[in-house]
Amino acid sequence: MNTIQKIISLLIFTVSCSAFAQENPENKTGFISDDLFIYFHSGPGTQYRILGSINAGEEVQLLGAIDNDYQQVQDTQNRKGWVDAKYISATPGLRVVLAELNEELADKTAQLGNLQTKMSETNKQLNALKQQNQQVVKENKDISQKFEQASSELDEKDLNIKLTWFTYGAGVLVLGLILGLILPRFAGRKSNYSSWG
Repeated sequence: MNTIQKIISLLIFTVSCSAFAQENPENKTGFISDDLFIYFHSGPGTQYRILGSINAGEEVQLLGAIDNDYQQVQDTQNRKGWVDAKYISATPGLRVVLAELNEELADKTAQLGNLQTKMSETNKQLNALKQQNQQVVKENKDISQKFEQASSELDEKDLNIKLTWFTYGAGVLVLGLILGLILPRFAGRKSNYSSWG
C-alpha cells in the first residue's frame, strides 16, 4: 500500500472512529486502530502526563467521558486514562481478527484431522465387511453346488428305486401270468387222470 492510499484510509477511518467515539455511551468495548502505537495520557490532551502506551488492536473499555476529542478508557491492565478518540474503532483490528481466524483455522484443521481418521477407520471397516461378504458369497456358492449335487443324487436314487419297484412289479406280473396259464392246465390233467382210474 503506497503513502497516498494510507493517508486516504487513515482519513476515512478517522472520520468513522470519531463518530463512533462521540456516539458511544459509557462502558462499551473499543479497539485501538491497526498500525498504531499511541500514548496513554492522564488527561484529555497531549499536555497531560504520559502513563504508558497502548498497542494497535488492543481492546479497551470506553468509560464514556469525551473531552477535547479525547476518550477516557480503561486498558487491559486496568489503567484509566485518555487517548485520542480518532484512534478508537468499534471493531477489532486486523491483528485480533487474524489471531481469531488462525485459531478457527487450527480448530478446523483439527476437526479435519479427526474426520480423516474416522474416514480411514470407516474405510478399514468397509474393506473388512467386503471381505466377509465375498467369503459369504463363496460359501453360498459352495452350498448351492452341494445342494444341486445332492438333489441330482437324490433324483438318481429315486429313479433307481422306481426302476427296482417296476422290475419287481413286472416280475410279479409275469409270474402271475405264467401261473395263471399253467396251473389251470395242470388242474385239468389231474381231473382227466382221476376219471381214468
